[in-house]
Amino acid sequence: MKTIYQQRYQKLIDNLITARKQANLTQSEIAQRLGKPQSYIAKIEGKDRKLDVLEFIELCEVLQIEASVLIKKLEKIYH
Repeated sequence: MKTIYQQRYQKLIDNLITARKQANLTQSEIAQRLGKPQSYIAKIEGKDRKLDVLEFIELCEVLQIEASVLIKKLEKIYH
């Protein structure tokens, strides 16, 4: 099974969405800060596009959240 369809990946994206909303940022605002079109964020949040590690870190930086915090949330769920 491709990782994009795995429950752990799905939860990671859900956590990114939650972090964006808690930061009171729109998809457009995040995309603008990354120099990407809004559709880039929409595809990630819609789980239509797979994030690589560096993209994940960049998103976390824009959201002002430590990447390790989101990863640790996954560890708590699956261990």
